[in-house]
Amino acid sequence: MATFIMIPNGTTTINWSASDGGTPTYQHIDNDNGDTEYLSSDTNLQRIIVDLVDPPVAEADINMSAGITVTLKFSGQKEGIGLGQVIVLQTGTAADSSAISNGTETMILNIGSYTTQGGTAFATSDGSNAWVYGDLAGLRLRVNQHRSPRFGQNRISYLYAEVDYTPAVTENATFFGANF
Repeated sequence: MATFIMIPNGTTTINWSASDGGTPTYQHIDNDNGDTEYLSSDTNLQRIIVDLVDPPVAEADINMSAGITVTLKFSGQKEGIGLGQVIVLQTGTAADSSAISNGTETMILNIGSYTTQGGTAFATSDGSNAWVYGDLAGLRLRVNQHRSPRFGQNRISYLYAEVDYTPAVTENATFFGANF
């Protein structure tokens, strides 16, 4: 198996607050820098929805018949005291124009330290159809604030999709240092 990640590159909707007090954008959550740059929320149902970069691996380099899985991952923390929860999901538009929707997961944020967490590795884009390469171009990630955290706020500093795949077999491979 091989892996690549797809980070945010566009803001669709962000109701969370920016750490710098400015306009919240995908740039607040596109790298793993802990408490330097992040989005925060202390209000129930506020959401982050971002578009992602195109896959950094060409379709020809992926063995699609072996299948791929996509996992939403993030680095976050609960500031203050009490329980911090968010709901995470993969959304967007699949290659066939149907909706990407493969369920929701409630994730717990740790108090006081950023930890990277991941949800389920989904092998389908909609609960029944296997991912195709074109689906990745329409993938969006969504994080919903779940329950207003008491005594503090939830913070997300890094949000991305991790794609696991099997590399395609190369026909013209080098054998013992020389091609035959």
